[in-house]
Amino acid sequence: MKLRKTILLLSIPMLTFLSCATENMATNTTPDISKPEAVQKFNLAIKKVAMEKEPAPATPRTSAELSDYKKEMLLPAAKDLIASSGVSYAEIERQTRGDKEKILTWAVQVYGEYNKQTNKNYKSEN
Repeated sequence: MKLRKTILLLSIPMLTFLSCATENMATNTTPDISKPEAVQKFNLAIKKVAMEKEPAPATPRTSAELSDYKKEMLLPAAKDLIASSGVSYAEIERQTRGDKEKILTWAVQVYGEYNKQTNKNYKSEN
């Protein structure tokens, strides 16, 4: 009986440690998505955001800035696009401190560079 209690008491911290280690491992990896797939996913997200009717804003906006609702829609595809260039999710969070604006700006830069390179390659083939 005493051995069972000891095993049980030792297994709880071990399970907690394994759970945290697995969670940390998942956030430090890059996705198994290729750059063209990530670009296509980001492009589709942009189109979806453009077509989306958003809820009425609490305060009227006078600029062309995206609402938080639309930023949230773009964020997963933006992170995947950045990560497809070899940056881990943890590095994205560290460099941007979770700032949506910075993540989206970074994703647009990666998107633009990819499109520029694709156009350059297309022109050199023709």
